[in-house]
Formats: sequence, structure tokens, C-alpha cells
Amino acid sequence: MTDATGKPNLPSAEETARTTAIIVYLLYIAALVNGITAIIGVVLAYVKRDDVRGTIYEGHFSNAIEIFWVFLVSMVVAGALCITIIGIPIAIGLAILIYVWVLYRTIKGLVRAIDARPYA
Repeated sequence: MTDATGKPNLPSAEETARTTAIIVYLLYIAALVNGITAIIGVVLAYVKRDDVRGTIYEGHFSNAIEIFWVFLVSMVVAGALCITIIGIPIAIGLAILIYVWVLYRTIKGLVRAIDARPYA
């Protein structure tokens, strides 16, 4: 589409940041089922992080990156705990807690991004 002067109507930087944040959060929700889309989401968050500095979406990208690393480290710890019989129930409990935490932070961020509000 073009405007009256013939120039293309491009989305603003804020709208692009909002859309990207929503996509990252949706990739994270999908990752709770398939696991792999979180990698795509965190790469996208890292790539676009400099573009959103100083906008209301900066916190969304920081949140997305934090979610990924906390989840990854927690799953490594849970996996290590599975080496012993006594560690298996602890690992299962940790995994459940982390899944709930990731779901909460992701949905909170998604709702705020949809509403064009900062993640605070």
C-alpha cells in the first residue's frame, strides 16, 4: 500500500518492535510443547534487542532473554539431578515449577505487548 504521495506505508519502529515481541512470546509458548522454537525466539530477541533500546519494548526483549536462560539452566540442573534415584522427584518438581514460571512470564509479557504496554 502507498499513501497519497506514492510512498509505501511502512510500519513504525514501535509497531515493528511490538510485533516482534509478540512473535517471540508465541514462539516461547510453542516451545513448551516442542522445545525447539525457544531457540528461534531467543535468537530473534538478541538480534532485535539493539533496535528496541529506549522504547517501551526494551523490557520485553530483556524478559524474553532472561526466560530462555533461566529455563535452560534449570533444565540442565533437573537433568543432572536425574542421575540419582533421590534426585528424580526433585527434578520433576523443579521442572514443573519452571514450566509454570515460564508460562506466567510469557503470558504476562504477551498480554502487555498486545496492549502496547511495557513489561514492568
